[in-house]
Amino acid sequence: MIQSNLNEARTRADFIDSQLAQAGWSRSRFTLLEEFLLKAAQPDSTYRNDQFADYVLLGSDGKPIALVEAKRSSRDELSGKRQAVDYADAIKTKFDLDPFIFLTNGKEIQFWDRERYAPRKVAGFYTRDDLERLRHQRQYAQSLKDVTINAEIAGRDYQNEAIRRVTEGIDAAKRKFLLVMATGTGKTRTTIALVDNLLRAKRVQRVLFLADRRELVRQAMSEFKFHLPNESLARIEAGETSGARIQFSTYPSMMQVYSRLSVGYFDLIVADESHRSIYQRYKAIFDYFDAIQLGLTATPTDYIDHNTFELFDCGDGAPSYYYSYEQAIADKNLVNYRVLDAQTNFQLQGIQGDALPEPLKQMARDQGVELDELNFDGSDIEKGIINQGTNDAMVREFMDKSRKDVRGLPHKSIIFAVSHAHAKRLYESFNRLYPELQRQGMAEIIDSHMERADATLDDFKYKTMPCVAISVDMLDTGVDIPAIQNLVFAKPVFSKVKFWQMIGRGTRLHTDKASGDIKKDFLIIDYWKNFAYFKLKPDGEIDHPSEPLPVRLFRLRLEKWQLLYAQKQDTQAAIDELRDMLQALPRQSINVRPYWDELDALTQQWPAPEQGVLEHLSKAIAPLMQLAPLTGLDELQFRIWCERLTVAWLNGDVAEQAKVREHIQEAVISLADNIPEVQRVAEQRAWVCSTGFWQHLDMPRLMTLQTIFAPLMRYRTSTPGNNIEINLPDSITQRSWIIYGPTGEGAFAESYREQVEALVRRLADQLPELAKLKNGENLTDEELERISETLNQADLFVTEDILRKAFEAPAASLADFLRHILCESTQLPNREQRINEAFDAFIAAHGYLRANQLNYLRAVKAAVLRHGRISRAALSEPPLSRVGSVESLFPPQDIEELVNLANHWLDEAV
Repeated sequence: MIQSNLNEARTRADFIDSQLAQAGWSRSRFTLLEEFLLKAAQPDSTYRNDQFADYVLLGSDGKPIALVEAKRSSRDELSGKRQAVDYADAIKTKFDLDPFIFLTNGKEIQFWDRERYAPRKVAGFYTRDDLERLRHQRQYAQSLKDVTINAEIAGRDYQNEAIRRVTEGIDAAKRKFLLVMATGTGKTRTTIALVDNLLRAKRVQRVLFLADRRELVRQAMSEFKFHLPNESLARIEAGETSGARIQFSTYPSMMQVYSRLSVGYFDLIVADESHRSIYQRYKAIFDYFDAIQLGLTATPTDYIDHNTFELFDCGDGAPSYYYSYEQAIADKNLVNYRVLDAQTNFQLQGIQGDALPEPLKQMARDQGVELDELNFDGSDIEKGIINQGTNDAMVREFMDKSRKDVRGLPHKSIIFAVSHAHAKRLYESFNRLYPELQRQGMAEIIDSHMERADATLDDFKYKTMPCVAISVDMLDTGVDIPAIQNLVFAKPVFSKVKFWQMIGRGTRLHTDKASGDIKKDFLIIDYWKNFAYFKLKPDGEIDHPSEPLPVRLFRLRLEKWQLLYAQKQDTQAAIDELRDMLQALPRQSINVRPYWDELDALTQQWPAPEQGVLEHLSKAIAPLMQLAPLTGLDELQFRIWCERLTVAWLNGDVAEQAKVREHIQEAVISLADNIPEVQRVAEQRAWVCSTGFWQHLDMPRLMTLQTIFAPLMRYRTSTPGNNIEINLPDSITQRSWIIYGPTGEGAFAESYREQVEALVRRLADQLPELAKLKNGENLTDEELERISETLNQADLFVTEDILRKAFEAPAASLADFLRHILCESTQLPNREQRINEAFDAFIAAHGYLRANQLNYLRAVKAAVLRHGRISRAALSEPPLSRVGSVESLFPPQDIEELVNLANHWLDEAV
């Protein structure tokens, strides 16, 4: 007993006293009392002797506000829980107030607000101000179900549901929440209405709003100020905090100051864009503050990392509330996207010096580049090689295909560039190709390298110019600009989370003030096949979310097991790998629980790989793998390459083996040489990088490859190469993605055209109607109908409408397409080209036109392209009248000629 007291005394002296002092509890009769005497209880009580609380903390009124029950460090801090209850009851009897309780062993501290919550671990002791704020809330807080939601802040039904999910959870003593709401559905407004509810209900008094960039903090603060004008707001910056009720900070700024604040300083913490990086880099903030925590994200639930779910107590993978992009579109709260998939010749073919046409070879020589230096794949552009001509081609395509406003200029647009240097090259392309528009400031670079980028961003948001923002990272997430109607992916994106955030820049509803046009959808120009990479249908619907890596690994191992069994090889190692993955599943997960019996059965007896078994394991069990704790992504990817290699070897697929071998060798070569673990496998590393290793592959060798090198992948390094800069003319040679068929089959337009052309030429020898057409004869409607029925069958489902998209000829008929295919000299009618040529001819014939007149003509051309024709009266009405007065700009004869231009000899183009 003596030793125990000494241990407890030492614990208090060494740990607890200093922790209390850090929270402002000095040894003073006005703030903290040690060994506080509690008189003996009533005669019928279990405890009849006087008792002594280890510490009693006093409020500013001199009455006990909390007690601390201390145990020696070797004991569980919860072991004194019942003891603390007796002390608290005694204090409540004497002072008519229920004190807060701290249970501690010096290493761990549990805080217990027993009127409202169970004990919970905290990072330190509350200050007096914290406890008095909590006591005020406990005394005056209303039930949240009785507090109405301010419809002027968040009036939509799904926003109300999201708020109620949180408030009902708070009333039920829950403290962590995750809202998943598609970008543009009002996450911030929903949060403001929620904060308003909590403040009015006296449930919270001090709020922290966190975001990952200064611009997003600024934007959120502006919205809070607008909707809650009477609340005090402040921004935490440069290590400075304030006493404002609602405070805002970036995660990095908060990392600088959080340890200087008390653990109970905030009542509510809102974490905007809650994704993997928060868990990895900023989890310390959430571990430190003992506050209600609300995570916000727009990332679809399939792409949210399981650690994020756990951070906000959503261990079952189900957020507190989910409002998806698809549902928002169905409810007409967001707009869908349309994708123009466009690649340049060099992106598709690469740049190989020997294969260049002679004029381009000479251009390369003239620029001081040796032809044997040019050996690049299309994916190397803006990495290994920089070609300004490719940037020019992208800019021209954007200006040609982008959604235009009444002036004929692009609607608000974001071009996502690879780097600041790439953004600068794109900007230079605009300057060189469209100097008259750049003089007006049409396109600007907005990224962290530019001074006063925030001011330029405000211009982009609120002013007419710039209407094109060339951005690197700064506009990828969180920026709210409803007017955006064009997004340009001028870079590859490899993060599913970031990809969806970038798409979200264009999803918001918008009505053009100048024209009154309502944004029905928006255009994405994808130069890097990002939609194909993420397996999305570019008509705006999700095909299948990208397969999570652990799921992919499990399915590959299933395939390997099946092949080994079929080839009568030893399958035990493959089965052991699959079992290990199953045993790593979190058994407590609500998604795993229904499979407990099955998982136990697989542990005891593994079945034969029959078709039904394989299908069940792949479809039902494999998806559970995304719930398992992840190893490093580099290690996981390497294991997948190794399994792909094994499957390819078992299948005898030489081409696939060569492809995966390149990935594996590159990964092994990239390991850091100065790491002891890597140095210990130097011999095996050299062996894998030699040709000898690959000449006689077998299962032991394949297994060893994965066993030795997969755990080392965390030591991979990247070595930047020297870029070659060149300027060769480039052009778009592949565009769009065609959706066809009853089940939504898709193909790139160029590939689809080639298949259709091959089909039509093959049928020309079988169908007499096509033979007539090939000979230049006209067909009857019945004959065309028979051809149409023949073409509109599996596998291509050819129709006139699909051909118009595939050939980009909206005015062509089925007969036009068939003549074009069978008689290659026949050109398809091109409505847009004819209209452009007609207006160019008009401008050339009126060489005296001034800038304002040319600007007006551009708006007229945009109206003709949109509507097909215009009336004389329309020239003097909105939206054209907003551009200028036609009567003051043109003499009567020119106005008449302009009307004729649009409505008479353009009829063929319509």
